Amino acid sequence: MRRNEASPRPRRRLLLTVSGASVVLAITAGAVVWTGRPGQESRASADERVHVTTAVVERLDLSDTLTLGGTLGHGRSRVVRSGKEGLVTWLPRIGAKVTRGGQLFRVNDNPVPLLYGSTPLYRTLRDEGTVGRDVRVLVDNLKGLGYDVGEQPVVGTWVRIRPAVQPTPAEAGATEGAAASAAVTSGESTEGETGSGEAADGEAASGKSVQDPAPSARPTTSPSPAPVQVRRGDGVLTSGVIAALKRWQSRSGAPATGELGPGDAIVLSGAVRVGGLLAEPGDAAVGDLLSVTSTVKQVTVPLKADATGSVRRGDKVTVTLPDNSTVRGHVTALSSDAQSADQNAGGEPQLTVIVGLDDADAEPVRDVDSGSVRVGFTSATRKGVLVVPVGALLALSEGGYALQRPGGRLLPVKTGLFAKGRVEVSGPGISEGLRVVTAS
Repeated sequence: MRRNEASPRPRRRLLLTVSGASVVLAITAGAVVWTGRPGQESRASADERVHVTTAVVERLDLSDTLTLGGTLGHGRSRVVRSGKEGLVTWLPRIGAKVTRGGQLFRVNDNPVPLLYGSTPLYRTLRDEGTVGRDVRVLVDNLKGLGYDVGEQPVVGTWVRIRPAVQPTPAEAGATEGAAASAAVTSGESTEGETGSGEAADGEAASGKSVQDPAPSARPTTSPSPAPVQVRRGDGVLTSGVIAALKRWQSRSGAPATGELGPGDAIVLSGAVRVGGLLAEPGDAAVGDLLSVTSTVKQVTVPLKADATGSVRRGDKVTVTLPDNSTVRGHVTALSSDAQSADQNAGGEPQLTVIVGLDDADAEPVRDVDSGSVRVGFTSATRKGVLVVPVGALLALSEGGYALQRPGGRLLPVKTGLFAKGRVEVSGPGISEGLRVVTAS
């Protein structure tokens, strides 16, 4: 009797061996680990070769972008204090814009104007020949307001200070407002002026000195101070500056004294927008009166102190507004002092990045008074480089990376910039349009 038993069909078995080196493929952190040698072809089955995922080597501009949350508004606010005794008699409305020479508030019904600069008024500017950066602030602002201040002594000139002489009561009617010119050690003659800055009489106008009153009619003054040299950035309080100051004071409704001291004007970096009122008319003027911000909209971005190396002044950024429209901008400032860890929710020191908008008057920006935005910082850019998906990289056991062709051949590559899921690659045989295996 014949046995008619069907023999079981042997199962297909897949055995991968390559010249004594086993092949192990594993996806790790977006790359594939290959323990074979570069240039080797894996003996994967035909089925496996058919179903692999491939990608094409492309030539693109690759940029590494850091996206952070920020706030669109008018920037940081600062508190304005008077520094002058008296009562507040007027305050501006919230949202008002104040420019050079405009009044920020009034104390005892005298206007306190805004001046542009970086050096506050820390002393009374009265004596002709006074030299300093605060004098430069006054000179520049008078010029900016359209007043003729005359010539300023050049850097290196030695100037002698002439203390202002206060007249006695008997002289008050005849000498009110008179002032002597600053005496410069170059030996030039000086001219006398009336309170308005005009020549006192024919002799003064012709360059002759005005005759001093009898010594007995003047109070005794201290010896003249030693000459002071004009340094870079200094201004000199000349007779022309004092005359211009008096004219400005008269036109702005302030007493035309020809003097300017702490509290008589507020020095800020530029035009401001009133953000809030901290006092009311009738309050003492010595406290906090109002808060101001920049008049131009900008974006503030908190940044971890240890990440400042990726952001630099002048860097171009893209700002995504609440309606998902985008505008261009650039980094204008980076705060230098980190806040303490307990001042922010993350518990880590932070810096503040200030982003200026290239077109702050664009319609999407005008429609947003303040709000949350996203800011994309481009920290690195590579133009026209060959790129592949990061998943196409094979990490070799002996170090380095390779790309695998659909047939299994490995091509060693050198990697460059990683950004947005892609990586810059170069090496022998790597060209645009080349198809390679990828894990994603």
